[in-house]
Amino acid sequence: MEERPDLGNVMAMISFAAVVSTGGFSNAANLLGYSKAAVSRQIAKLEQSIGVRLLERTTRSVSLTPAGREMYARCARIVDEVNEANQIITGMVSKPRGDLKVNAPVVSSLFDLTAIIPRFLQAYPDVRLFLNLSDSHVGMLKGRFDVAFWMGDPPDSSFEYVLLRDYPMALIAAPAYLAKTGKPHTPHDLKDHTFIIETHLSKVGEWRLSDDVSVTVNRGPLTSNSVRMAREAALQGLGISYLPRFLVEEDIAANRLEPLLTDVVSESIPLHIIFPRGNFALSKVRAFVDFVRENMRPDKPDASAPLLALAHDLKS
Repeated sequence: MEERPDLGNVMAMISFAAVVSTGGFSNAANLLGYSKAAVSRQIAKLEQSIGVRLLERTTRSVSLTPAGREMYARCARIVDEVNEANQIITGMVSKPRGDLKVNAPVVSSLFDLTAIIPRFLQAYPDVRLFLNLSDSHVGMLKGRFDVAFWMGDPPDSSFEYVLLRDYPMALIAAPAYLAKTGKPHTPHDLKDHTFIIETHLSKVGEWRLSDDVSVTVNRGPLTSNSVRMAREAALQGLGISYLPRFLVEEDIAANRLEPLLTDVVSESIPLHIIFPRGNFALSKVRAFVDFVRENMRPDKPDASAPLLALAHDLKS
């Protein structure tokens, strides 16, 4: 059974954050429009409610206890979200700020996100970005992130999305593997081969090589939802894999991997930014989406790919 939130503490938390951020009870009272005594009562109520002392008070100063430092980090976020919510309601969102939780694939450095994100934070210093690198979709689907980079088709209509670009796929294998098994010359030849199956980008049991060519894949030593793991297994000669070409481009150039059926494979995987419906109204999300789209490196494939239309209600 879920505990009911103690809504009575919300104002106390805001008062506590104001005392810390302004440096004292009098300044906090002026900021909030309350009396100094009222602010003091709110802090006392909060300390009594959680059972720990948050502030050390002297006649000249106020300082945080260890528990107070931990509490302030959370209360400050509450204040940020309340402020931004008020701005949205009144239609006055103008400056991105607050916490922004972002999920990205583990290989995000290969499409420049690790370079773009620091530049975004320099441009928007009032945003605190929490970046989680994971090839799993679970966190985004459970609402743990404000925005996520998503390779493949967007999940469902509860999300809005922007297409950044398409990445061509490549069917690849190590020369050592091909020396043992021979090279497939047609899609039909793949039935005699061993596969390294990556489930993050492809349907389980099927690789779509082009608009009209799909092959069944159900035999191999490794099935993983990680493109990085699949690449490493291919480099070790464990079988044929099907991965974004940018991920293996250097391996192909160095003859560590060989592309297969290049006259057949024409499929591309789209890279989207996705976000829960309505999140684009948040200035921090809108600023991040626009910044990433504008700063994706132009020498990548299909850099001029147009934006996918956002949901109709976003346009109106």
